[in-house]
Amino acid sequence: MLAYVCDEGLRAEANARGANYWERYLEEMFVLLGAGARALPLSALEDADALGEVSALVVGAQAGATLTNLMRRTLADWVAAGGLLVGFAVEGLDRVFGIETTGLIRQQPDAYTVSGCLDLWPHPLTHEVHPLLLAEQPVLILSDMRRVRYAGCEEVARLFGPGREDLGCPAITWHGYGSGRAGYFAFDPAQTAWVLHQGRPLPEGREESGYPKAGELSVVGLNSRKVRHADELTFVLQNMLARAGVPFIYQAPPVKGRIPHALLYWGGDEYTGPVQDSLQASDFMRERGLPYHINIQIAEHPMTEADLRHIQDNGHEVSLYWTLYEHEGWRMHPDLFRRQSDMLQRKFGCRPDCGLIWRCRWKGWAEPARWLAAAGARADNSFFGKRFAFDHPLANAPAFEFGFGTSYPFYFYDDARHGNARIDVLEEPIVCYELGHHCGLRGDTAVDWPDDLHVEDVHAAVDAALQDHLVMDMFYHPRSMSIRPATCAAIDEILRYIAYRGACVSHMSNNQVRAWWEARRASTVRAEGGGAGGLRLRCRCEHPQGMVVKVLLEEGRQPAGVQCAGRAAPHEVRREAGGVWLHAAAPQGNSTLAVSWR
Repeated sequence: MLAYVCDEGLRAEANARGANYWERYLEEMFVLLGAGARALPLSALEDADALGEVSALVVGAQAGATLTNLMRRTLADWVAAGGLLVGFAVEGLDRVFGIETTGLIRQQPDAYTVSGCLDLWPHPLTHEVHPLLLAEQPVLILSDMRRVRYAGCEEVARLFGPGREDLGCPAITWHGYGSGRAGYFAFDPAQTAWVLHQGRPLPEGREESGYPKAGELSVVGLNSRKVRHADELTFVLQNMLARAGVPFIYQAPPVKGRIPHALLYWGGDEYTGPVQDSLQASDFMRERGLPYHINIQIAEHPMTEADLRHIQDNGHEVSLYWTLYEHEGWRMHPDLFRRQSDMLQRKFGCRPDCGLIWRCRWKGWAEPARWLAAAGARADNSFFGKRFAFDHPLANAPAFEFGFGTSYPFYFYDDARHGNARIDVLEEPIVCYELGHHCGLRGDTAVDWPDDLHVEDVHAAVDAALQDHLVMDMFYHPRSMSIRPATCAAIDEILRYIAYRGACVSHMSNNQVRAWWEARRASTVRAEGGGAGGLRLRCRCEHPQGMVVKVLLEEGRQPAGVQCAGRAAPHEVRREAGGVWLHAAAPQGNSTLAVSWR
């Protein structure tokens, strides 16, 4: 069993000081990995019996700063007996981690500032995690950092300061202790991932300009937005946990009995019409066998119920382009979202699922997510990492970037004033925006650049998705498909190139990826056995399409077959991420995947 410390008392103490309880975000990191994990109170670390069923344990920096001597002895004994401990800047367990702590570097001036960075060293835990062509860009750190010396550990990553100066000490280590192992991060990946995802809270007092774009939340700054900073830390954590036999639910469901290499989801905004653009775009996507999602300004768009049925008959969906209004002073407030949700309900008989706020605007930190949830929305597509002002010539130009350190969806978590509670609104960050042409998007005609297909842009994005098994947004406006031949050619090229690569890709719409991610979060997988008698994976899948589970195989193990209810189950063995992984498909409901060895 995988467990982690998430203590209500520590949360209350941190929140009372006005600070976030960063350990809360471990839950989200495990959701991204598809790893079922049990939250333990801090007091459980004093009880050897409470750790008896735990095979892998993660202790965050805030919990790690409050360990009692009894907790440290219990953890040391547990690791020595065969457990896997991962610590985020944990104090007082240097011998277990094979390090010697020599100092502390405080994050300045606040919790949303880049405090340093790291380079991943060649190691099985880091294999293929960082793009080789972006080796000059280190991975960002946003937390306090601990200086440590080697005392028997393996260096997995090197620590650098905010100016990329080599601090001469490790950032991530790996160490054998007794019969167990211990992974150490000299900083807080939970805080780092949370801040990379949700960004820096935006200042108040911007109502006169309609609020800044969500891209201004991003803390990546002038660092490369081609690097998935948060994902890389999360997948190093995955590779550590996998060494304890932890199984994971893969990021994409099976596709007609095949294990996909990536999941792409498709959508765009239609603003105020004309409705023919939406119909034409929907027909084009249907002809290509692709799903599609269209956001409209409900009060201004001329779409009728007959138009909606046409789009839905194509297998596509319509939701809200949440609008801010000049006559209201461009104010963003809870009633704005409630009114438009009610309008959609009255006109089309449904509540919004995934939508996008006008011009990718945002306010504060978690406030709009809270208001969206209260209005019945379940997902958002406003997080576009570009920080250009809307009147900048490149503000609406095609882009491929990870401005929030990830391609994967993530849930919002509220601030300290609201107990750091999870908000059940899924952010689906924009990654591939109008990719494949170099046209401007100012007005109704192609301007600024020639209207040509640029296959190299398309290929780079598809290659990244297939290599790293991304869940990635593909954003194309209906109007763009209607007036720009290169847009349609780009979509065709994406499909052609996937086929050329011989790859399997799951295609979804925005609402569908929200439903999949929600079902995946509610699903579970548990590994049993693994010795000579074979491996059993006990699965509970909440998604009608089924799910794929993956597990790292022990050295020398090769599956002879995978059975589910007496029948062969689709499976695939992949050599990646520093090891050999079995991927196997499980159906909806409860099932057991029985793996036999050669």
